[in-house]
Amino acid sequence: MPKPSKLSADRMVDAGIHLLEALSAAPDHILDRQEASRIIGVAPDQLPEVIDTLETLADRTSGARAVIEMAETHVRVQGNAALLQPLRLSVEESMIVEHMLDMLHLDDSTKARIRHGIMGDGDRGERSDDIAETSRYGTWLTRIREAIDDGIRCELTYRSRTDDTARTRTIDPIRVDEERGVSYLIAWDVERDEERRYRLDRIHDLSFTDDSVVPHTVSMEKTADSLRRTGSVAHLRAADESTMQRIDWAGVGRIAPQHDGSYLFDVHYSSSSWLYDQVLAAGGELTIVEPAELRAGLAPYASILLEQPAVTRA
Repeated sequence: MPKPSKLSADRMVDAGIHLLEALSAAPDHILDRQEASRIIGVAPDQLPEVIDTLETLADRTSGARAVIEMAETHVRVQGNAALLQPLRLSVEESMIVEHMLDMLHLDDSTKARIRHGIMGDGDRGERSDDIAETSRYGTWLTRIREAIDDGIRCELTYRSRTDDTARTRTIDPIRVDEERGVSYLIAWDVERDEERRYRLDRIHDLSFTDDSVVPHTVSMEKTADSLRRTGSVAHLRAADESTMQRIDWAGVGRIAPQHDGSYLFDVHYSSSSWLYDQVLAAGGELTIVEPAELRAGLAPYASILLEQPAVTRA
């Protein structure tokens, strides 16, 4: 039986944060072992390494031992030492955390999850360069928060992956969510009369109307849960561990390391063109295994792109 591949430091931190979040939110703080592995995106035989690291880190930082029991079928937190509790930081404390995160050699997604986990959306200090970070929040975050706080209906100019050009929607903004380092505006599309999710970095323009929002019943469902419930499923292969680590898609499910160093994994997706774009952008490091009809459609899709004039794809 091959020895499980060792997780990188960044991957270990990210997996640990995911696991503590999931266990803190789970009923009785218990998760099925396979489900825990799927949620944090590691192979089942890598789960003990994540748990061992969490227990060690808890000993060093708090002095209280975080006991995480891993049985044959489930993972359980014993006691409260490992549970994630709400924490409100002062402006000064937030700035110290920001400074320390900037000094650590972690990827941007991991830093974003740490910030969100211990500071939330409202306790980030007064750093204008952080608020204006267009790679994650676009340029409209402050105005969006103002609209949410004051209940203002907005005109949103947005280009989705399936749109050729940006188009305007009338929306009632509801909240801002962050998943795997990507921020989304959850809003109600007034014309379509349904809930929609918009990536903040794809918003072209946002303006206030003279109308107030109308209360709507909305779900608290995360992107990953929505994709598992409504999306299609594809089976892909990543060439190696470094390729697998770069994949931060919300819809990634079961991950299985292979003897040759590659990784097979499932992904739930809502748009075949989006999936094709990801595979092509990987430059041969990702391949579609099945379904066969999806795999067969990649070459025609690429041919159409080659025939089109060069454009910037959003």
